[in-house]
Amino acid sequence: MTEYVTKAPAEERPFAVLYSDLAPGETVTEDLGWTVVPDEMDPQALAVASSTQAGATATAVLTGGRPGHLYHVANRVRTSEARVLSRSVLVRVTAG
Repeated sequence: MTEYVTKAPAEERPFAVLYSDLAPGETVTEDLGWTVVPDEMDPQALAVASSTQAGATATAVLTGGRPGHLYHVANRVRTSEARVLSRSVLVRVTAG
Protein backbone atom coordinates (compact mmCIF):
# COMPACT_ATOMS: atom_id res chain seq x y z
CA MET A 1 0.00 0.00 0.00
CA THR A 2 1.33 3.43 -0.89
CA GLU A 3 0.16 6.59 0.83
CA TYR A 4 0.79 10.27 0.12
CA VAL A 5 1.77 12.75 2.85
CA THR A 6 3.13 16.28 2.89
CA LYS A 7 5.94 17.70 4.99
CA ALA A 8 7.53 21.14 5.41
CA PRO A 9 11.35 21.30 5.07
CA ALA A 10 11.86 22.45 8.68
CA GLU A 11 9.38 19.91 10.13
CA GLU A 12 10.52 16.75 11.91
CA ARG A 13 7.74 14.41 10.91
CA PRO A 14 7.29 10.98 12.49
CA PHE A 15 5.81 8.37 10.19
CA ALA A 16 4.73 4.94 11.39
CA VAL A 17 3.84 1.81 9.44
CA LEU A 18 1.95 -1.14 10.88
CA TYR A 19 2.56 -4.66 9.63
CA SER A 20 -0.96 -5.89 10.38
CA ASP A 21 -1.02 -8.70 7.81
CA LEU A 22 1.09 -11.14 9.81
CA ALA A 23 0.02 -14.77 9.99
CA PRO A 24 -1.23 -16.08 13.35
CA GLY A 25 1.78 -16.41 15.64
CA GLU A 26 4.09 -14.58 13.21
CA THR A 27 6.09 -11.65 14.61
CA VAL A 28 8.44 -9.00 13.27
CA THR A 29 11.93 -10.12 14.26
CA GLU A 30 14.18 -7.62 12.49
CA ASP A 31 13.90 -4.09 11.13
CA LEU A 32 15.82 -4.09 7.84
CA GLY A 33 15.83 -0.30 7.66
CA TRP A 34 14.38 2.66 5.84
CA THR A 35 15.29 3.99 2.40
CA VAL A 36 14.64 7.34 0.71
CA VAL A 37 14.54 7.62 -3.10
CA PRO A 38 15.99 9.64 -4.64
CA ASP A 39 19.00 9.31 -2.36
CA GLU A 40 20.36 12.81 -2.97
CA MET A 41 23.84 13.92 -1.99
CA ASP A 42 22.41 17.19 -0.70
CA PRO A 43 22.30 18.40 2.92
CA GLN A 44 18.74 19.69 2.29
CA ALA A 45 17.43 16.35 0.98
CA LEU A 46 14.81 14.36 2.84
CA ALA A 47 16.44 12.06 5.37
CA VAL A 48 15.56 9.52 8.05
CA ALA A 49 16.85 11.14 11.25
CA SER A 50 15.96 8.20 13.50
CA SER A 51 13.94 5.01 13.48
CA THR A 52 12.45 2.50 15.91
CA GLN A 53 10.62 -0.78 15.69
CA ALA A 54 8.28 -2.08 18.38
CA GLY A 55 6.17 -5.15 17.80
CA ALA A 56 4.53 -4.86 14.39
CA THR A 57 5.10 -1.08 14.10
CA ALA A 58 8.11 0.61 12.52
CA THR A 59 8.54 4.37 12.92
CA ALA A 60 10.89 6.84 11.23
CA VAL A 61 11.41 10.54 11.89
CA LEU A 62 11.76 12.33 8.55
CA THR A 63 13.70 15.61 8.34
CA GLY A 64 14.61 18.10 5.63
CA GLY A 65 13.57 17.87 2.02
CA ARG A 66 13.61 20.29 -0.90
CA PRO A 67 10.34 22.19 -1.48
CA GLY A 68 8.43 20.78 -4.45
CA HIS A 69 10.31 17.47 -4.43
CA LEU A 70 8.59 14.10 -4.17
CA TYR A 71 10.32 11.30 -2.27
CA HIS A 72 9.57 7.58 -1.95
CA VAL A 73 10.21 6.37 1.62
CA ALA A 74 10.14 2.65 2.36
CA ASN A 75 10.64 0.35 5.34
CA ARG A 76 11.47 -3.37 5.25
CA VAL A 77 11.25 -5.95 8.04
CA ARG A 78 11.90 -9.67 8.43
CA THR A 79 9.38 -11.88 10.24
CA SER A 80 9.65 -15.02 12.32
CA GLU A 81 8.47 -16.92 9.20
CA ALA A 82 11.51 -15.53 7.28
CA ARG A 83 9.28 -13.31 5.15
CA VAL A 84 10.54 -9.86 4.15
CA LEU A 85 7.73 -7.32 4.13
CA SER A 86 7.78 -3.73 2.91
CA ARG A 87 5.64 -0.62 3.40
CA SER A 88 6.10 2.70 1.65
CA VAL A 89 4.88 6.28 1.52
CA LEU A 90 5.23 9.11 -0.97
CA VAL A 91 6.31 12.37 0.68
CA ARG A 92 5.79 15.72 -1.04
CA VAL A 93 7.81 18.53 0.52
CA THR A 94 5.82 21.76 0.69
CA ALA A 95 7.12 25.33 0.50
CA GLY A 96 6.87 25.81 4.22
